[in-house]
Amino acid sequence: MKKYFPRIFGNEETCSRIGAAIESGRMPHAFLILGPSGSGKSTLATEIAAALNCEGGVNALPCGRCSACKRIYEGNFTDIKVLEKPRDKATVGVSAVKEFREDMFLSATESNYKIYIFRDAECMTVEAQNALLKVLEEPPAGVIMILLATEGDKILTTIKSRAQAVYMARFHQDELKRILLESSEDAGELSKSAPEKLFAAIMGADGRIGEAKRLMDKRLSEELREQRDDILKLLGAIRHGTPFSELYFALSAFPQKRTELLQFLELLTSAIRDMIAVKSDSSVGMLFFSSAEECTALSSKIGTRRLYEAYEAVCEAHRLCSQNANTTNIITALSARLKPSRA
Repeated sequence: MKKYFPRIFGNEETCSRIGAAIESGRMPHAFLILGPSGSGKSTLATEIAAALNCEGGVNALPCGRCSACKRIYEGNFTDIKVLEKPRDKATVGVSAVKEFREDMFLSATESNYKIYIFRDAECMTVEAQNALLKVLEEPPAGVIMILLATEGDKILTTIKSRAQAVYMARFHQDELKRILLESSEDAGELSKSAPEKLFAAIMGADGRIGEAKRLMDKRLSEELREQRDDILKLLGAIRHGTPFSELYFALSAFPQKRTELLQFLELLTSAIRDMIAVKSDSSVGMLFFSSAEECTALSSKIGTRRLYEAYEAVCEAHRLCSQNANTTNIITALSARLKPSRA
């Protein structure tokens, strides 16, 4: 039986559906691949591009061994173009999309397809999305557009209606660990030499394979351990009766860089979720804590109402951060919401 997209873990139904469409020649002209950072969106986009140009896909599509596949994996294929947000900017502007759009009407150089991958699609301005919409409505022959986004609600409804939606699956911790041990030598070494670091990477990845592999990096795993320590300090400081100075000190450890703050808030949300859940069911699976016992020991010191207040405050901070609000203002507002009442 043919294996579709062998570099993608899980997501079997999605892979089979897209692979069959490629083989039948009935490919949609546009995909919208949705999922959090590290969930495999870019890998799937590259696999689709390779499959469309694979020269030898007999047992797997793409084969990964032919000249076309190798050059696509290396990012050295003329008819594949990638548009992403500049590092020094928060958005993708209309001029960049218009330039891409004009290129779509030029003939392909070495392929039957011209493939355009839009990373950070949710960062396109409304004007940029409307510019893309024009070509989505009447796409040139042989053009395939692949939009990658972490947040579908930032994509215009008119664009979503003209692209086939693909949702990348998250993995349960046990499944993620199994996949890592099967696919990564680093994971195998960590499981023997430093199992706590492998556990920290799995917990911090929140079901995302790419993120787990990134976090296994020695430097990043140390940063993650420090993040977890900072979160535990904050959770200990949100108890009623704790001096606000202690809470403020814990909040001062929050990262100021937006991407880092988003990850920090995601971990904090998972931790508070665990603490709320364990109060009702001690057998519930943990997202942040290493065990239900560790979670129970801390949550027993904090009232349920206080945990819900903290959860809502952190969720609001995450929402503001994802909408590009000033990070200093976000942390200041969070400290005000977490400040215990006198009651």
